[in-house]
Amino acid sequence: MHLNNVFRTATFRLAALYVLMFAASVAVLGVIAYSIISAALERRLDARIAGEMASLLAAFRSGGLTGLEAQVKERERIHRAGSMRYLVVSNQGERLAGQLSSVPAQPGWSNFEIRESDGDVGHLRVLTSPIGADGRVAVAADREDVEEVEGAILDGFASAFGAVVVLGIVGGIALSLGFLKRVETIRRTAEAISTGDFSRRVPIRGTGDDLDRLSQTLNGMLDRIAELMDSLQQVSADIAHDLKTPLMRLRQRLDLARSDPRSLQINGSLVEAAVESIDGILATFDALLRIAQIEARTRRSGFREFDLSDVFTTVLDAFAPSAEEAGKSLIGRIAPDIRIAGDRELLTQMLANLVENAIRHTPAGTRIEVSLHSEGGGVVAAVCDNGPGVPESERERIFRRLHRLEQSRSTPGSGLGLSLVRAVADLHAISLEVLNAHPGLQIVIKFRT
Repeated sequence: MHLNNVFRTATFRLAALYVLMFAASVAVLGVIAYSIISAALERRLDARIAGEMASLLAAFRSGGLTGLEAQVKERERIHRAGSMRYLVVSNQGERLAGQLSSVPAQPGWSNFEIRESDGDVGHLRVLTSPIGADGRVAVAADREDVEEVEGAILDGFASAFGAVVVLGIVGGIALSLGFLKRVETIRRTAEAISTGDFSRRVPIRGTGDDLDRLSQTLNGMLDRIAELMDSLQQVSADIAHDLKTPLMRLRQRLDLARSDPRSLQINGSLVEAAVESIDGILATFDALLRIAQIEARTRRSGFREFDLSDVFTTVLDAFAPSAEEAGKSLIGRIAPDIRIAGDRELLTQMLANLVENAIRHTPAGTRIEVSLHSEGGGVVAAVCDNGPGVPESERERIFRRLHRLEQSRSTPGSGLGLSLVRAVADLHAISLEVLNAHPGLQIVIKFRT
């Protein structure tokens, strides 16, 4: 089962659509969650910085610059890891306390970068406030913790997004494979039925899903078709039998009339013509009955392995005198020891009809060649002549029952010889091709081995 077939199924496309919709939902949810959490962390950090600033300003109001400097040193001792940083500067830019390298000149909130001792770039959130006419105080907090949480959120949602896409694709392929498996089962059943095995039915899993209901509908339709086919074949056989009996009686009476010397002298030619006509009608009905039996697949039980080369040789030997008498040459190119499984009698009749058809419907001097050989792991045969051939528009119609070309209507025959060939070929799953031989006609026979 090709993977391209999986991607073309409606199941996979529907699954892919749902995956895209779900992935988009995850992406939107990730953006919303990231925005909310990031804003909450920023507010928390700002509140912490503002609390520190309030404490420092309170220390300045109660103890002046001395109290402020002492408070800064105490807080730097508490925050040795450097999560909080402080700086007190005079209006002239003189550092009075704190380890922060610099602060913005304008009061209020700001963000700026600093170069760490290890070479990395740090991001600080800074709040600057004036302290009367004495200078400015700044409180800064490292945003590293906030950035780590934000990165973790992004990584988590990216992993979730990837997992959704991968699982969706895998799930879509799994669903499509299951769907294709059931469709393939239905296709094989339909193919077997199209070759004539009307006993086959589409399997039902009992799940009650859409494919089960479709299978039940198809099986009901196949049951009805099988009944109609059986009825049609029975009606055809009954008609043939019912007409054959009175025709046989008529022929017997004509035989009696022909055997009477007095009647023979008076109507001899008429009786002979009537007998020939009756023989033709009986032959037609025999052919119709034979075709009906073959199409009903009642001859499959007689399939055996046999020497196909011997069948071809026997048929050529049998028709060689007839071809020579008609002024035509019959040539055989038969590879030895080619064996296949099938009904030997029916395949002999099929080849005989093809050779007889070529002899009957070609002018004197025609060269007829019959070949048989192995090719590409199979067996290929051909009946080819250099006669007038068949118009391209008629090539697919020559196997129809009672169909005869305009130029062949004056020759004896019922128009059922090639119909029997088609019936035997279908029974054996043989491929028939009608080709232009430039000039003449070539019928290629490909046997399934």
